Formats: sequence, structure tokens, C-alpha cells
Amino acid sequence: MYESIRNKKLLILGATSSEISLIKRAQEFGVKVYVTDYHTDYNLSPAKKYADVAWDISWSDLDTLEVMCRKEGIDGVTAGYSEIRVENVIKLCGRLSLPCYTTMEQLEITRDKIKFKDECRLNGVPVVKEYKIIEDVDTYPVIVKPVDRAGSIGISIAHNKEELEKAYNYAMNMSLCKKVIIEEYIYKAVKFDAYYEIIDGEIELISTDDVINATENGTKKVVQSGWMLPSIHQNAFMKKIDPYMRKMIEHMEIKNGYIFFSGFADRNSNFNFFECGFRLCGGHLYNYFPLMGFHNNLDIFILHALTGSAKEAVKVTCVNRNLKCITINLYAKSGIVKRISGWKEIQQMKDCRFTLQYAYIGQQCVDDKAILSKLGMVYFCSDSVEQLKKDVAEMYTYFVAEDEEGNDMVYDRVNPSYISEWWKDFF
Repeated sequence: MYESIRNKKLLILGATSSEISLIKRAQEFGVKVYVTDYHTDYNLSPAKKYADVAWDISWSDLDTLEVMCRKEGIDGVTAGYSEIRVENVIKLCGRLSLPCYTTMEQLEITRDKIKFKDECRLNGVPVVKEYKIIEDVDTYPVIVKPVDRAGSIGISIAHNKEELEKAYNYAMNMSLCKKVIIEEYIYKAVKFDAYYEIIDGEIELISTDDVINATENGTKKVVQSGWMLPSIHQNAFMKKIDPYMRKMIEHMEIKNGYIFFSGFADRNSNFNFFECGFRLCGGHLYNYFPLMGFHNNLDIFILHALTGSAKEAVKVTCVNRNLKCITINLYAKSGIVKRISGWKEIQQMKDCRFTLQYAYIGQQCVDDKAILSKLGMVYFCSDSVEQLKKDVAEMYTYFVAEDEEGNDMVYDRVNPSYISEWWKDFF
């Protein structure tokens, strides 16, 4: 498969655990994979253990990377799960005259939460209410974010002006462009995501999801304990919002890639959106989407980086449109990780399609922010909602994470019954 990229050389900016699957996928096609970041401790850069070549060079050191890429004859550059690294991909590809799936203008719209919402309004996509300045806030709680950070970096929830001022300063410190957005904190609706792939200008809605929030979140934390695909609101989304999302993608002149939109859906399937990502998604759903009859998202990025087009990307022939997916995120309580076990048993479960361990022995996990440290994630796929309920229950019997005192470090466990209850009227 993909003979056109066999023996080519691909550089990936970043070497976290999330990049491992991207490395392995490229290697399946005979691609020689390079990774780079400044860490020499491979606990912090575990993907370096899997790459053909690992450089201890910061992915923002473009001068050195340009020299190294020319010396090694790098054929393409990509990055997966960080807008900051995508920005450096754009710059490095420009220097090397290599293909890049996105432009700086597109990146700015999709990573800047204010510019994104302006683009939504322009194209008829509803958005979450926002406040321009602290003095405008008249109702609490509110959620405060840097406009230009992803992965929930810099986020806080404020219940009064004192907390708001503290949250604002924290978000400002975490913002690279020194801009902050204050939004209504919506907790009487479900968080909702929509995923699209674009190949040579052809737009396809791949799936949607509903988010399971941690039971102890209240209005203090932003911890997503699980994602259920597809959403029970998918049909309403396709009718009400999908045409405007497509219009927006076309207006941004996106021709190739993978983009996901995040918002909220209430009981009446009214939608409001607040951000998006034009990059690979941290949900790692590339093992699920092909089973639904779509492309492996990793292929789109690999092919485009090495050829300038993703038109070669192939779909699997065995399609199951009834397949459902449940992702479980395993977040950590505060403490130092002493023990993690159970991955082998989980990986052997029939419906398990993906596992990823983030934490490592000796890691200090903290819980003093709205977002917690993540121990790992796993997802299961099945036609049967009841089977997915059983899978989640079984998974929790295997997974163990303990601190130095032997205390359980798992912040939240999804009640398996919630899965069947949520989906019962939809499937």
C-alpha cells in the first residue's frame, strides 16, 4: 500500500506517547521516520524509542532543523497533537519548500478561539456566549481560557470576581499571544464534538460524540472521563448545523486534513460551539473511523506531508455503520505514580481497539488546576451498547494506578450503566 511513499523520510515534530501510533503507521508503509524534541529523558519523549531516528533538537529550533533536514534529505514534515508544533511545521515546510496541509491563516482561525467564533458567526454556526472584559461578566460561573492554547491548557472556572481575576491572570500567563477569552460556563448541556475529514476538497462528516464528565467535576474541574460515539444528537446536528460547518470549512479554503469542532448540545438538540482543532485529535480515533467506512486519519497527514496530496488514502472494504465506540480517559488524583498495571489484560479484550499510557513510574501528578494529569486512555468498539457496558466494567477490574502509599490514583470511574442509559432511546 502507498508505494509512492516507500523509502521516503518523514520528520515528526514532537515525541510524546501520542506520536507513537503515527510513527508506527508510517513505518508500515516503508517510511523512515524521524522525531525531534529537546528531551533526552525518554520517559518524557517515549516516541523516540520507536522512531528510526531520534533527534534531541527542539521542534521550535527551525534553524538547526532546516540544516538537519537538508542534510538527511527529509521528504516531508508533520506534527500531530499540538497547534504550536503545527505552526512550526508550516514554517519549516516553507523554508524547505515541502508540502503542508494547512496555512498560517487557517491555523490562526482554528486555534484562536476568538477568531474561530468570528468565523462561526460569519457562516451561521451558533457559538457560546462570551464576555469581552472582566467588568462585563454579570452571571457566574464562567470559564476562562487562553485564546491560543489547546489540550485544556490554562483553563479555569470562576464562580465570583475574585476567582475570575485569578483565572484571567493564569490564562494570560499560559497564552502565547497574551489574549484571554471569558465564556459562559455551560453545565446544563452535554459537551458535543463533530469530526470531519477533507481530501482534495471533498468534505465528509465522519462522526460525532457526547462527552461523559467526571462525577466529581461540579463547576470546579473540566475532566472528560469518556466519549461516546456517535452522539445521540447526530441526526439533529446533520440537519441543523452540518450545512453551515461545511460552508465554514469551504470558506477557510481547507482542501486536505482532519478537523473537529467542540460545543454543547442541550436536551432539545440546540447547539453552541466554542473551539475547533485542525490537526490530529487526542482521541486517537483512527482505529474506529476506518471500521465505519472512512479513512485512517493518520494516512491523510502522512500522505500529504510526503506527496502534497491525500488522494491515495484508501478506505477499508468491510464497513459497519452500526459500530459504536466508547473511550475512557483515566485521569489522576494528586500524587507520585508508583504502580501502573492492567494494560496487557485490557489489550487482550475482544472489543479493545486502542490503549495509550501517558503516565510513567515516578511521575508527579497534580490536581490543583481545572485539568488533571492523565494516566492513560482506552476505547472499545461494538455493535452492542450492552457489550460496551460490560467492556467498561471489565476494564476497570484490570486497571490499577497507585501512589507511593498504595492509594488508588484514578480520579473518576465511569458508571457502566450510564452508557446504556444514555444510548437506550437512540439505539
